[in-house]
Amino acid sequence: MSDAYEVEANPRKSRRRRKRSSFAKRVIPKRREYNMLTNSCQIGALLALTATTLAYQDQIPIRPLDHSQGYQFNPLLHLPGTSPYFDAVGFGLRHKAPDGCTVNAASYLIRHGAIYANDDEYEEFIKPFLYKHEKHRGGFSGPLEFLNKWQSPIDENSLEELTPSGANDSVKVGAHIARRYPELAKTVSRVVADTKARTFDTAKSFIKEYPKSEDIEIVRFNKKQLNNGTRALLPHKACSIFSKSPGADEQNAFLNVYGSRAANRLSPYTPDDYKLDPKDILALQSICGYETGITGHTSPACSVFTDAEWMSYEYMWDMKYAYMVGPLNKLSNYLGMPWLTAQADLFDAIDGENNSGAVLDDDNTDPLTGWPKSQRLFLSFTHREVPPVVATALGLFNNSVSCGFDEFPTSRVNWARSWRMSDLIPFLGHVGMEKMICDRPGAPGQSGEYIRFIANTAPRPLPFCQSGPGASCPFEEFKEIIKAGNEKYGDFDGVCENDK
Repeated sequence: MSDAYEVEANPRKSRRRRKRSSFAKRVIPKRREYNMLTNSCQIGALLALTATTLAYQDQIPIRPLDHSQGYQFNPLLHLPGTSPYFDAVGFGLRHKAPDGCTVNAASYLIRHGAIYANDDEYEEFIKPFLYKHEKHRGGFSGPLEFLNKWQSPIDENSLEELTPSGANDSVKVGAHIARRYPELAKTVSRVVADTKARTFDTAKSFIKEYPKSEDIEIVRFNKKQLNNGTRALLPHKACSIFSKSPGADEQNAFLNVYGSRAANRLSPYTPDDYKLDPKDILALQSICGYETGITGHTSPACSVFTDAEWMSYEYMWDMKYAYMVGPLNKLSNYLGMPWLTAQADLFDAIDGENNSGAVLDDDNTDPLTGWPKSQRLFLSFTHREVPPVVATALGLFNNSVSCGFDEFPTSRVNWARSWRMSDLIPFLGHVGMEKMICDRPGAPGQSGEYIRFIANTAPRPLPFCQSGPGASCPFEEFKEIIKAGNEKYGDFDGVCENDK
């Protein structure tokens, strides 16, 4: 893409080199042989595979390995929740508006920038590893030799604060979004965050390169106040029964599978009295992302593990997020609906005349939308739990595994899963929603309204509505989808057992 954003510590070039071949390496499983076919679904899958194989045999290129030449695995692209920002590959749809279309409004839900460490993760496995490491400093060799002189960059007194590198990346990603919508960026006079310092500081940095940035207001929502704003921006905080514990047992079960193997492989490089265990493996892999986000340079911990061990780490966190904020949690659809409903109402209110018809407040706010009347680019800053519940409600990364297979077995990696959070929640990861005005095909002079969703700058079609230009969704159909969604998942307070 011509306007791709890249951070210093994120070798985006290797991502460009790999293109489709890297995607194939991520999702194509090792060949397996089955003794029998147990149902018609498997038979159909085998027939499709046979047809594809025969077609491929007729089209073998002269140099069959050219597509993978120069490929380098980059662990920073496989760290759900802890990697610096990178643009997602998506489906190959152009990032600019489709031909004949103009984006007249866009709303983004953005995770905060890089922090020193998540406090729960730090207490559970990073801090114990650091303590253990300090007691055994010296005697490391091979891939672990760097630990002899390595000092942790994690400031225990500032764990969940934005790092300087995170602030710099926020400026870059903010400018990236502004360049995508140069006319809409001129209308920004208000953005939204919560009361946490990391989201507020991210917002301040994000808007630095916007026109008249010094005049942009940052409105802060308090999680303790239950209202439509907190339900949309902080649904996990606004839901009384939400818990971060789902998926912990499954996560630990799989960690013991791959972490034990990694620990056995690396144990010969540790001091004689040092016992490496799976939690140490998890800590070192987590430090790869956090240290990179602190210093702006790739952590030496990133070079310790094999490609397979990194893919296992990615799978383990995908599993955790699927149970906690994804399709395996019955709350997720309920938590994702408030933001989607609010954006549908917002986009419905801004018509071609830029006027909702309501009487404006003294600060030029439209009381029907809660936003300034003339604003057309809407930025809201939140936490890593929120983009996944919105994506789940939309079906953007949900289960595509058929035939009754378990998408998240705890004994092995499921390479064919759809749920991949590396592409959604790196630091500064985001879900965007665009409203487009497009010429109607075959109807000169007539236009229609369409909705398109963005995940980390890459367009992602809705699985149930993609008949518009560039696989977009007609706005009227989208409003019906939201209406149906609210009929099924609209009882947020009831399901969350909130005291209204």
